[in-house]
Amino acid sequence: MIRFEHVALGYADRPVVQDVDLEVPDGKTMVILGDSGSGKSTLLKGVLGILKPQAGQIEVNGSNVGDLEENELLAYRQRIGMVFQEGALFDSLTVGENIGFWLWEHTDWNDEKIEERIRTLLRFVGLESVIDKRPDELSGGMKRRVAIARSMAPQDPLVMLYDEPTTGLDPFTSRSICDLIRQVQSEFQVMSLVVTHDLHDAFRVGDLFSFIHDSRVILTGNREKIERSDDPFIRTFLST
Repeated sequence: MIRFEHVALGYADRPVVQDVDLEVPDGKTMVILGDSGSGKSTLLKGVLGILKPQAGQIEVNGSNVGDLEENELLAYRQRIGMVFQEGALFDSLTVGENIGFWLWEHTDWNDEKIEERIRTLLRFVGLESVIDKRPDELSGGMKRRVAIARSMAPQDPLVMLYDEPTTGLDPFTSRSICDLIRQVQSEFQVMSLVVTHDLHDAFRVGDLFSFIHDSRVILTGNREKIERSDDPFIRTFLST
């Protein structure tokens, strides 16, 4: 389980989100929704341990992330898959090199074992044929698929984090990425946090939904609870 307990996160003495209480059960996907700058991506940084809580605590699978030492964080992050906005691939590396980069840098695996892992992941996302291509030869949807494969390189994930995974994609490609996110959840039984501003994509991938407004969580629940809400911000969000 991922649990936020009265969490404040921010930079220096400036909190971005405050008094956040959230729970993501094992094997479920929670979608974080809200307007730009509301702190959605900041929550992901808290789960990764990039930002330590200014108040409260974040627990993942029983571990208090804010208390982990640097060497413990390295081991912890090996079980966290992070998919950044628009893929964030290294343009100078091939697809295979992008996926294998972390493994070459942080493991003692030989090249044969690394290539086997790369090909396994590319088969999973349906892109083994592009292993030797560079990112600029790929479509936007293919880049996101490669980014998902790269996020799982160290080992099968415990948690997946997605930061605006369908930004800039056409509706058909967005749907295919949402389907892949659900496939990852089903195949690996992962807990997932998905940040998006797209309500259609949110409903395609999410089991639970949480709205952030004015730096605070204003409502969390399933789709039925969200659609029944009479909160003015949520009603406006749903109508647009």
